[in-house]
Amino acid sequence: MPVSFTRLLQQYDPQDVHGSVLRFGAQARQAWIEVRRLKISSLKGKVDAIVVAAMGGSALGAHMLQTACAEYLRVPIVIVNDYHLPAWVGKRTLVVLSSYSGTTEETLAALKVAQQRGAKILIQATGGALGRAAKRGNIPAYIFTPRENPSDQPRLGLGYGIFGLLGLLSKSGLITLPLPVVEQAIRDLERYAKQLDLRKLGNPVATLTATLLNRQIFVIGAEHTLGSAHVLANQLNETAKALATYFAIPELNHHLMEGLANPKVNTRKTTFLFLTSGLYHPRIQKRFRLTSEVVLKNAAKVASFRVPGQTRFSQAVAAVAFGGALTLALGLRNHINPATINWVHYFKKKLG
Repeated sequence: MPVSFTRLLQQYDPQDVHGSVLRFGAQARQAWIEVRRLKISSLKGKVDAIVVAAMGGSALGAHMLQTACAEYLRVPIVIVNDYHLPAWVGKRTLVVLSSYSGTTEETLAALKVAQQRGAKILIQATGGALGRAAKRGNIPAYIFTPRENPSDQPRLGLGYGIFGLLGLLSKSGLITLPLPVVEQAIRDLERYAKQLDLRKLGNPVATLTATLLNRQIFVIGAEHTLGSAHVLANQLNETAKALATYFAIPELNHHLMEGLANPKVNTRKTTFLFLTSGLYHPRIQKRFRLTSEVVLKNAAKVASFRVPGQTRFSQAVAAVAFGGALTLALGLRNHINPATINWVHYFKKKLG
């Protein structure tokens, strides 16, 4: 009997996570338009590296751009999930402070260090202490109102996180992704949302959830989809409440396969979810096929999703859109409210 996601949404989704998932493309369009209007000076030739200081969902946009736009980055991106910044951060470093709430303590600590070092600074947040710091210090910033994220969960507002950061770096002259590629990706996302509506019969995630239910999940990406794999793993943990992590091909071929031997009970409860693409290097595509073979020989399950899109960037963001719907569907099948993050709140309360 087919799963009635309409009924499950009514029962378990009072914060409208489903609405946030379907508005990923609308988030992207809002962020891209708003950031393009900001007055930000070019930093081309003035910085040697970009540091994005962020945590959790607020850091995912940076990893997306780091992998999906590698060929268009003028300088490297380094992601810092910590209170500290590397010793080399200084006057020729751009530090982007990204926090959806604007109150993340690690990010605020990194802001102080960046200011002490004389680094160039950009800020991205909905407000909070970071928003006030931007206004007080006259720091260029994208302070946004997340009107297309009804659930108000950072991991479900990635249209702002990805396209807001992309806009900031484009305006700074540090990323050269062509504008038509960005605009086509946004149009693709808006069209794709219609397919991902869980209330419609035949949506592409329904069957896949059966392969993932009550399993630990390894999300496997490569090249331009590696940041997407990271997003998907995070959302599996937070939205679906399913234990997940991500790995990269070809790196995993040098160690992970041997680890499948023990403990055997774990392997039998594991599903490898492969993000496949016709745009990967031919050797990477062959590695995906062979890795699947090895996984099956070790009694784990294999699931795959062939990422749609004509460009690497479009495929990367389409994988994020698909992942949002998939993890919501899995959370609903686990009979939980996908918006709640009780253990995260418990931890923060205890930490003080």
